[in-house]
Amino acid sequence: MYRGIMIQMDHSIQDADFTPELRDSDRLHTLYVVNDMLKQVEADGLNINLILPRVLNLSVQQLEAHDGSIIVVNEMLKIEYAWLTGDQNQNNHSEEFLESIMNSGVAGWVIRNHEPCIILDTQTDERWLPRPGHITSHKSWSVICTPFSIRNRVIGAITIHKAGVDQFDERDLNLLTAISNQAASSIENARLYEASQRQLKISALLNEASRVINSSLDINEIMQSLLAQMNDFLNAEAISIALVDKQTNELVYQVAEGIGAEEIVGLRLPSSQGLSGWVMTNSEPALVSDTSLDPRFHHLGDERTGYETLAMICAPMIFKGDALGTIQAINPSEGTFTEEDLDVLVNLANIASTAIANAQQYARTVAAEARFISLFQDTVDPIILTDMRGRIVEANRRASDMLGYSRSELLSMAIQDLHPDTAVLPKAKRIRSDKVLMFQSDVRAKNAPPIPMEVYAKRTIHGDDNLLQWIHHDITEQVELEKMREDLTAMLFHDLQSPLGNVISSLELLAYEIPPESANSPLYAMLDIARRSSRRLETLIRSLLDINRLEAGQPITEQSRVDISRLVDEVFEIERPNFEQRRVHFANTLPDDFPHVFVEEDMIRRVLVNLVNNALKYSSEDQTITVSGQLLPENDRLLLSVSDQGSGIPKQFRESIFEKFERIAAKDSDAKGLGLGLAFCRLAVEAHNGRIWVDDAPSGGARFNFTLPLA
Repeated sequence: MYRGIMIQMDHSIQDADFTPELRDSDRLHTLYVVNDMLKQVEADGLNINLILPRVLNLSVQQLEAHDGSIIVVNEMLKIEYAWLTGDQNQNNHSEEFLESIMNSGVAGWVIRNHEPCIILDTQTDERWLPRPGHITSHKSWSVICTPFSIRNRVIGAITIHKAGVDQFDERDLNLLTAISNQAASSIENARLYEASQRQLKISALLNEASRVINSSLDINEIMQSLLAQMNDFLNAEAISIALVDKQTNELVYQVAEGIGAEEIVGLRLPSSQGLSGWVMTNSEPALVSDTSLDPRFHHLGDERTGYETLAMICAPMIFKGDALGTIQAINPSEGTFTEEDLDVLVNLANIASTAIANAQQYARTVAAEARFISLFQDTVDPIILTDMRGRIVEANRRASDMLGYSRSELLSMAIQDLHPDTAVLPKAKRIRSDKVLMFQSDVRAKNAPPIPMEVYAKRTIHGDDNLLQWIHHDITEQVELEKMREDLTAMLFHDLQSPLGNVISSLELLAYEIPPESANSPLYAMLDIARRSSRRLETLIRSLLDINRLEAGQPITEQSRVDISRLVDEVFEIERPNFEQRRVHFANTLPDDFPHVFVEEDMIRRVLVNLVNNALKYSSEDQTITVSGQLLPENDRLLLSVSDQGSGIPKQFRESIFEKFERIAAKDSDAKGLGLGLAFCRLAVEAHNGRIWVDDAPSGGARFNFTLPLA
């Protein structure tokens, strides 16, 4: 890219009175003039835009020529500076023409070959590249060109034009070479000086940007400061910053300055579209001199602003591998964007990335702090924070309301002060952040009876401090219900079981005394109803007692080797009258040699009775209840299934039906009960280290599955 391109007309050259031939003394004098001129220019500040025209004008004058040009290149043989003199009506040349000088022109040939040349007739030398609109594009001209060389490195070339053929000779070439050699050092020094000044300016810019940007944690203030720094250096018609919306995966334009700024702010683009999207996705900067030729460019922004983007530079903002967004500038006010401009933009993006990431983290921290305070204060349970020694450092409103202490009173206490002297609280070193410790305690309240609570202890970090979090959950109702349950259990065991046993024995004795001929009498029928109802009540009491025993975690002690196929047949015989009454079929598909299980036989018998009886309740006439099973060798277990052909169980109820007192009313069913049977089944199976669940039967009904250990 070009640092400077100047097109200049020098009338003094055109109007000079030229002598036929310069004497050697005149040529020597010329060198002295060149030397003095260069010294004066260097004394004025090593301005390359002063050196180039003076060297060119002096060379044209001394060679009695018409005009000429000078180009300066970098190490990659790309033109950095160009100074052309010519016709007054000449227009500025395009970058394409200046690049063609290096590719096809005589100056490019001289630079690449490191040697001067004379063209005696431009019409016959293919190295000559006519300048569009210049006088040399017509008729024959003579051209002389010499390189600027520094330490065997060519940094540019000077080209001189003269009308007519055979206008230059070796003496002219020697003179121009001498001028070039003298000027080369000054041109290189000026170029390096200008480059150093640019670097100083860039360094000062980046330092100031770093200072300003990193002096704030306000993300909008940071981005506005960044725009100001960009504008100072790039002088673009429009600049903007877009940040990534992680939730929608879009680039959102947050701030902008220049043409179309108001319209572009708030614009959302998919992160996979547009040049900015490409830059962010690939984590690479981009320079586009002509957007019409780049398929990556998206015109949505132009459509929104009504502004035409011609050129654009864009750099990603990346922090620790995470793409935060992009910054971009469009349409330089003068010339074109250079690689140096892009480098500056990349450096600004790097500086801004850290500042924006810190600001975003700060914003998230502030938001999290606000959410924490809201949750902390508004939760329904008392929450107390202590230091690692147990001293209370914070308490929410619920803690003050429930315990009766003011916040200031709580802050003067330790967590132990709220618990009985006999309570053993977990030590701080045992409380971890990844695991909650739970214990029960009667928490002391001010001027009120102690409150039974479940206390959940967990380590947490608040700010820079390690704290212990104590969440208290009032379990007064739970304790009362537990006491009621225990009382009910005691009542059932002591007050109902013995009388009920007497009733059943009496009914059995009475049935024995009735003569056989009265078996069909109404009296016997009523007696049979009483006997069956008593047995049902006995089963209910036993279920409640078994559930209580299993919930208390009492171990199974009477396990034995049981033929499960035989046990299924026994269950059918028990339930046969119910099958016959409802006209439902029964199928035991277990083979006679089916493996035995190691279980408490009576408990598993009642599991099967409950499951079969439950299937009966939801079966219709001529439907079949099937008991099946399979061996699970990988688990050393048996899988048993009881299937019906009823309406099935909806998925949303398949977990809750195993809870106490839970039932599902099925259509076209008069099934009744307290919902204890399936709860007992779950507890009994789990007591055998098994699992029970329900799914869809192959026939469309419900299938209850449970596993048991092999004998």
